[in-house]
Amino acid sequence: MNPAWAQASSPSDMTMPATATHPSSAQEQRNLATFAKIKNLAGEWKAPLDDNGTMVNIFRPFAYGTKVLAEEWENGRHITSTIFYMVDGELRADHYCDYRNEPRYTLEPATNDANTLQFKFRYATNLDRYPIHFHSTTWRLVDNNHLVQDWYTEGDKKPVAPIRMEFTRTKLSVREDGSPTVFSVDEVEKAKS
Repeated sequence: MNPAWAQASSPSDMTMPATATHPSSAQEQRNLATFAKIKNLAGEWKAPLDDNGTMVNIFRPFAYGTKVLAEEWENGRHITSTIFYMVDGELRADHYCDYRNEPRYTLEPATNDANTLQFKFRYATNLDRYPIHFHSTTWRLVDNNHLVQDWYTEGDKKPVAPIRMEFTRTKLSVREDGSPTVFSVDEVEKAKS
């Protein structure tokens, strides 16, 4: 089976990935721990937008927990999806973007803060037709119910400026498989006491 980048409709549809190197076993363990944190985001998260709208992220593990689907909804309209997964000890994210391209990211080696996740650009499809894209993203896992995402664009004449969203968890997935049955955070906390 050909890799995704080899399936582009023409050579100009993509930017080729750099040669992959296998992470060290210590880095692989950190990547696995980070992937577990992403799985623990299962549920629904909301962030206010500047125009009084709302961005909703819904995280769902699938494929027996080997992948995590993150759906992004702006004011009730599904605009993007990102799939997180492991390949040869490396944590990857494929972003299907509202800019009409598909950036692929890899988790940067760990910073001093295990709750800060920095995803760097590997390559993308459709950049020849749609050059504006999210070139990287940094996520801060503040606590179990707060997440800050910074997305950095490139491909435009304007200077790069992050798009920041500050999410609060509003629903938890209570099933191990991440199925869509969710309860509000308040209902779960009430049931615990």
